[in-house]
Amino acid sequence: MNTQKIFLFIAIFLTIFILWDKWELTQSTDENGNTITQTNIVAVDSQDAAIDVPSPSDVPNVASTVSIDTTPIIDNSFTQGTFTTVVTDLLTVEISHKGGTIINAYLNEYPKELKSEEKFQLLSNSPDRIFHAQSGLIPAEQMPTHQSEYTSERQEYFLQGNSELIVPLIWKGDNGVVVTKKYHFKPDSYIVEVDYLISNNSNTDQIVSSYTQLSHGSEEESGGGFMMGMQNFSGGATYNDEEIFEKIDFEDFDSSPKTTSIGGWAAMIQHYFFAAWIPNDDEKHTYSTKSSRGKYLLTTVNPSSKIAAGTTASLGKNQLYIGPKEHVRLELLAPGLDKTVDYGWLFIIAKPVAIFLHWIYSFIGNWALSIIVLTLIIKLAFYKLSEKSFRSMAGMKKLAPRLQKIKETYKDDKQKIGKKTMELYKTEKINPAAGCLPILVQIPVFISVYWVLIEMVELRQTPFLYLPDLSMKDPYFILPLIMGASMWFQQRLNPPPADPIQAKIMMMLPVVFTVFFLWFPSGLVLYWVTNNVLSITQQVYINKKINS
Repeated sequence: MNTQKIFLFIAIFLTIFILWDKWELTQSTDENGNTITQTNIVAVDSQDAAIDVPSPSDVPNVASTVSIDTTPIIDNSFTQGTFTTVVTDLLTVEISHKGGTIINAYLNEYPKELKSEEKFQLLSNSPDRIFHAQSGLIPAEQMPTHQSEYTSERQEYFLQGNSELIVPLIWKGDNGVVVTKKYHFKPDSYIVEVDYLISNNSNTDQIVSSYTQLSHGSEEESGGGFMMGMQNFSGGATYNDEEIFEKIDFEDFDSSPKTTSIGGWAAMIQHYFFAAWIPNDDEKHTYSTKSSRGKYLLTTVNPSSKIAAGTTASLGKNQLYIGPKEHVRLELLAPGLDKTVDYGWLFIIAKPVAIFLHWIYSFIGNWALSIIVLTLIIKLAFYKLSEKSFRSMAGMKKLAPRLQKIKETYKDDKQKIGKKTMELYKTEKINPAAGCLPILVQIPVFISVYWVLIEMVELRQTPFLYLPDLSMKDPYFILPLIMGASMWFQQRLNPPPADPIQAKIMMMLPVVFTVFFLWFPSGLVLYWVTNNVLSITQQVYINKKINS
């Protein structure tokens, strides 16, 4: 097998693998990009509830000083219903009075389905998809956990104007301790801040530590696809002060080691959206994972604080992000939070591509046109490499009759055919590998663009011409058919492979690609079609120059 064949098969293998991997993923996802899996939700009884609460041994260091707060504790609260609803411009959340847990969270600017009035739900209390944001205090014997009962003075809160909205929940202990758990909401923000006002009316000092926890009720398919990790990740993730971003598959929750870090964050990630607890960035925290009876827990335990008897003190705030993977927004919130946008193993290329695409969009204001412009710029950047490839292919096509004559003349002597063929290449100054090497150089860029377009939440439910949603398949299959036709036409511009097997493979590729692309996001297909059209234009131009 010569060098050209090797490179050809590598390129074909990589491309078909990407297509197959993505096709399999589309067969196991719903219209919102969520993985469809069989769930095994088991109700948690009272004995199992204690397992969810972190142990005091998880506290990362000794007691620290706390600020004294003279703010009076609201004492005239009462309970209405089982939860309190909070509505902001971006979020609608339901806070259960049991534990002050956010059991449901809706993203107001992201419909569940195209043109639907129902909003996309990220946190859920549905029996078939449990996803909660929990928080509490330890030790559990003296302080309220996410299993404790709170009271609320109101059942509904609405954020108005540019002011901050504070939602208090009250817990009273038998020892005289009163805890006000406060939720802070701000306009144009997916961040919910949680802090505690603790009034120690007991006769003893209290050593208190806060914790946060994400509880997921199903083991979704996580991790990537075979070899190359081309599937969108669903699972846990942490980020530490050493700038290490670590994905944690659900199946690894019991074996993942406990870690400590100054700052950092912990998140549960899925396609397009995620939730993350972000503690204070100047304190040491403990991060741990575990599973228990169908639940997957990602826990953060914060440093302990000493609250003297007869005093009132505030514990530091924990931030909860509930929202989309908008990397521009995420970069401003916390170090490394933009890494939740899964650009795959070629992120070092994909991230600059994503940033550049957003920059293009800032001028054009249309994502489809921005994709077309991005493709054009990439083609211009690789113009010289592509030119070498196309010139080599054109030269090979021009030599095709002479190569065929050599084969017919020395049909019984393969060694002679090879020798005469190489002599002809040398005489005509044609390098067969020159047509493949430029293509191989461009493959990492193609894979990176693939990841960017697959992962961009901005494309979700974005229309273009007749296309209702760039993140979903073409409902009329027009773009995939155009892509297949353009691929077939491009093949006609190139010399047919000398190997009959190769020739058959190449003939089948447009059909295979078209079938796979039927289910691909139309934004990605638009990139392929644009790339093919530009390649055809360039190749026709070069062929005319060579043949003139």
